[in-house]
Amino acid sequence: MKVIIIGNGVAGTFSAQNIINIDKSVDIKIITEEKYPYYSRPKLPEFISEQVSINDIMVFKEDWYRKKNIKLILARKVLGIHPRQKHLLLEDQKEFIQYDKLIIATGSKPNIPPIKNAVELLKKGVFTLRNIDDAIEIQNYIKVNNAKKAIIIGGGLLGLELAKQIKNCNLDTTIVEFFPRLLPRQLDDECAEMLKAEIEKMGIKVILNAATEEILGVDSVEGIKIKDGPEIKADTVLIQAGIRPRTELAEKAKIQQNRGIIVNQFLQTSDKDIFAVGDVIEYKSQTWGIIPACIEQSRIVAASVLNKKEIQYKGTTPKTTLKIVGIDLTSIGIFDPSQEEDIGWEILKKVDKDNCCYQKFVLKDNKLKGAILFGETKSIPFVNKNINLNVNKEEINKLLE
Repeated sequence: MKVIIIGNGVAGTFSAQNIINIDKSVDIKIITEEKYPYYSRPKLPEFISEQVSINDIMVFKEDWYRKKNIKLILARKVLGIHPRQKHLLLEDQKEFIQYDKLIIATGSKPNIPPIKNAVELLKKGVFTLRNIDDAIEIQNYIKVNNAKKAIIIGGGLLGLELAKQIKNCNLDTTIVEFFPRLLPRQLDDECAEMLKAEIEKMGIKVILNAATEEILGVDSVEGIKIKDGPEIKADTVLIQAGIRPRTELAEKAKIQQNRGIIVNQFLQTSDKDIFAVGDVIEYKSQTWGIIPACIEQSRIVAASVLNKKEIQYKGTTPKTTLKIVGIDLTSIGIFDPSQEEDIGWEILKKVDKDNCCYQKFVLKDNKLKGAILFGETKSIPFVNKNINLNVNKEEINKLLE
C-alpha cells in the first residue's frame, strides 16, 4: 500500500510512525514545504534568543526516517490533490505521485487580525512565528537593525514564551492582549492575575483588554495604535494571535471543509481514501490546535488508513502541560465553571501568591472535570489519571495541604 502524508509536523510524523508500527510493509512518503525534519515548534522562541540551536530542537533526524523506512521529501510544495486519479502534483515536478491512501496534515498558519498596515509591514518589522525560517528572520532582524523595543500582540501560550525570549534578547518588551486576561483558554481570572504579576516581575509590560488598531510606520515599524488608547513606540512587532487551519489544498480538491477539513470519527474526509489529522481538521464543528490532540488523532488515523477501524475519535479534552515563562503550568478540561450554562459545579482550590502556587480542581457529580495547576507539579499524575472519572475529595484535599 502506498500512503502519502502531506506535512511533517507532530500530526503527520506520528501518523507515519504509528502506521509503520502496525504494518512495516507500507510504502510511506512524507512531503513537506519545510527544509527540516520534524522539530519542536514550542522551542522556537528559545532559538530566537539563542538559548538552543537548530540541532537542539530537532526531534527526529534523517537517520530516524531511514530506519523506519519512511521516505521524507523536504522543501517541496504540493500544488494539487486529484482525488479521482489518486495522485498529487508537486511544485517543479511534471510527473504525478500516486497514492492509495492520503493523509492531509498541513497544520495551521498564524492568524493575522485585521490590523491596519499589518500585512504591508510583514518582514519589515512585523513578524509571525510558526517555523524555523520565521525564527531565523526574527533573529536576523533584531541583530541587523539593532532593535530596541518589541511588542507582542497576543497573550496566549506562544505569545508569552516569545515575550520572555525577546526580553532575553535585551529588548524592551510589551505584551498587548485583546482579552481581559492572559491565557484566556487556560486560566481563570485569579490565576491569570498571578501569572501577569510574575511576568511583570521579569520586566515585561502587559496591557490587557487592548485591541491593536494600526501598526505605525511606512517602510519600517514605528509602533502600534491601540483602539481608544495610546500609541506605543516599537521597532519590532510580533503577532501571535492564534492560528488558522491550512485548508487550501482540500478546498482546491473539492474536499468538504469549513473552518477546517471536515472528518468523521475515523478521521476520514468526504473522499473515502483521503484522511486528515492535526490542526487542520474539524470534527463535530470543533478544531483543536494542541499537541495532545495531534498525538491522539495520529493513532486513530493510522488504524483507519490500514482499515483497522476499531478505534474512533471522540474529540480531545483540552490539555496544556508545559513551562510558561519558566513556571510549570497544567490546565485541563473545564477550568472556569462560571462560563458553563449548567449548575452543580464544585471547586476545591488553594492559592499561595507568595510562592506563586495555584491549585484548582473542578468537580461535578463527584467527577473531576478540570484543573489548573500553576507552579505545582505533584498533582499532575492524579489529574491525568482521574480526569472525567469519579474522585475522592479527601484525596484532593490532601493534595491541597
